[in-house]
Amino acid sequence: SVRISHFIFAPAAMGALRLLLVPTLVVIVALLGGRSGVQDQFDHAYTIVQALRTLFGMEQADFDAFLASYDVFDTPNGDGSDEVKVNAVYKVLVPLMALGSLNKYYIPPVMDPSRNSFKYLNYQQVLFEQQVGDTLGVKPGQVALDMGCGSGYIADTIQEHTGAKIVGINISPEQIARARAHAEKSGKLGKLLDFQVASMNDPLPFEDDFFDAVYVMQAICYCHDPRALMKEVRRVLKPGGIFSDLSIVSLDNYDEKNQTQYKMMKNAQRVSVVTTFRPRQVYEDACTSNGFAVKTSKLLGAADMTQAATDYFTPLGSIIQFLNKIGLMSTSVMESMDRMNQYARDLVQGEREELFSINYWLVCQAPI
Repeated sequence: SVRISHFIFAPAAMGALRLLLVPTLVVIVALLGGRSGVQDQFDHAYTIVQALRTLFGMEQADFDAFLASYDVFDTPNGDGSDEVKVNAVYKVLVPLMALGSLNKYYIPPVMDPSRNSFKYLNYQQVLFEQQVGDTLGVKPGQVALDMGCGSGYIADTIQEHTGAKIVGINISPEQIARARAHAEKSGKLGKLLDFQVASMNDPLPFEDDFFDAVYVMQAICYCHDPRALMKEVRRVLKPGGIFSDLSIVSLDNYDEKNQTQYKMMKNAQRVSVVTTFRPRQVYEDACTSNGFAVKTSKLLGAADMTQAATDYFTPLGSIIQFLNKIGLMSTSVMESMDRMNQYARDLVQGEREELFSINYWLVCQAPI
């Protein structure tokens, strides 16, 4: 097989430039990120170096699969083939997002309006995750399930805040491996954090009444049958337990017959890496039809933080385009970054017009 690193840089004549390119990119991106503090900038730069190393080490086939898999957002099949394609997208998208030090794969609502720039994105994430933890009401000695846990960083924050054990599931072996490595490094693996490869589209691999709470962060859109999923959630959730869902949904203002709005949603699906924006009522109905009582159902929105992220990544995309033009950066990497920037404007506009949102919060309680 052919490594993508063979395409990133021109042959031997560019050897010296290759030594300069990566640190140059690191410095530029770190400055663009607006990080304050020497340690913060060092951590930011280290994350970027690791992300670039991952991208450089990928097969050309990984980038081909990434670009080819975007048809899942136009014509999802509602079966296991969708999961294969979503995995292919995330395999490249995760290190691309890491260029912006995004280890948690979601844009949070603005919890502190005084700090709504990109450099505070993780800060806003932590504030929301702490609120989720408080809403779940779990405490030391109890256990919560994180469905679609990504690389485990959200689970770690909620665990730290609540003291409860968090068990995470995800369909990506790469992300689960990363989550387990992070938890092992902190000494929490198997004690306060645990992670396993599993799909929310299969029966959940846990006993009845196993969890004190269940939560999902912008991932329920990947389930094929919301009612069937909530039936499983009720089975594994103890009586009276809380279910929290930060959903990606279409809203009442959205008109699927309006071609402009329809195109905006399709572009938003691509940049959000989701196969569908179901109407918000679908998830409420899935809960209530399984005996859950709705406690919270409200729009939190993501326009401001999405705009902040777009403002950060757009200059980075321009740098990569320039490097590609002079033969120093792979076209595959450039096209991958372009995918992230191209459709972000429609996501922001759709959020502002309340046509759809990646941050709709639904909280329900299982019957006692």
